[in-house]
Amino acid sequence: IDLVPMPQFFEVFSNKIFTLRIAKLIGFYVVFYTCLSAIFFLFLSLYLGTLDYEIPRFYGKGTVIGNKPGIGYQPWLIDDPDSTLIKFIPNKRSSYAHYVSAIKEYLAKYENTTNTRNCTGNESNLEIVRDWKLTEERKPACRFDLKIFKDFGCNETNDFGFAENKPCVVLSLNRLIGWMPTELEGEIPKEISDRYQKGFITFNCYGVHDWDKKNIGEIEYIPSAGIDIRFYPYAVMPNYHQPITMVKFNNLIKNVLIKVECRAYAGNIVHDIINRLGLVRFEIFLHDSIE
Repeated sequence: IDLVPMPQFFEVFSNKIFTLRIAKLIGFYVVFYTCLSAIFFLFLSLYLGTLDYEIPRFYGKGTVIGNKPGIGYQPWLIDDPDSTLIKFIPNKRSSYAHYVSAIKEYLAKYENTTNTRNCTGNESNLEIVRDWKLTEERKPACRFDLKIFKDFGCNETNDFGFAENKPCVVLSLNRLIGWMPTELEGEIPKEISDRYQKGFITFNCYGVHDWDKKNIGEIEYIPSAGIDIRFYPYAVMPNYHQPITMVKFNNLIKNVLIKVECRAYAGNIVHDIINRLGLVRFEIFLHDSIE
């Protein structure tokens, strides 16, 4: 019988003990992290079960979202998100083609009319939203029609006015859950008094400085009364059509940078220049050459 030498025997025995300890250690951590993961996913599923996917947990006054809308505008260039300058050369399409593309892309969503309805009379989104959520009937949202903009020369055919040196700018209010526009009370601001109608959010644009006011020329509002409140309140719903309005600058002075401010008017819209609430600013530069 061949006997294993004593030193070699202890070496084999110690290796087996070491291997067993490693195996136990690996087994412990496998069980430990499996249980830890199971507990994590259990509590995660419990937490997700408390969320409402149609309305945020925190919204309205006192939250980051807030309860006062700001204003967005188009054309806004994704490639240059910090710029608020709209500049182009008269009758040179290459100088404004990117603005046309931005507006066209923004308006493309309105071509999809699935899960929308033509709201007439007193019909509105208000009748299908309760507590800022869709009612159980799940009726479609009101459809927003772009035809009026085409009638007033703000459409793809004429490059949204750029081809005629009369650029059209799209204005819209930020989507806010928990906000419903109210009527203006008391005296109507004189800058919109000739266009304001009940049931609308009226917009007004003007030059920021005296020289801007002098050079901005005639501004056309489409439609003149602004945005119909039948498209409010906003709620998470299939294919919601965000209402918009357009302003058309009919006779801009060339080779002058014009700073424009546009404001929206409703009973519960505030104008805060610091936090950019209820207004938006951008610049227009119609010039003969670009360096």
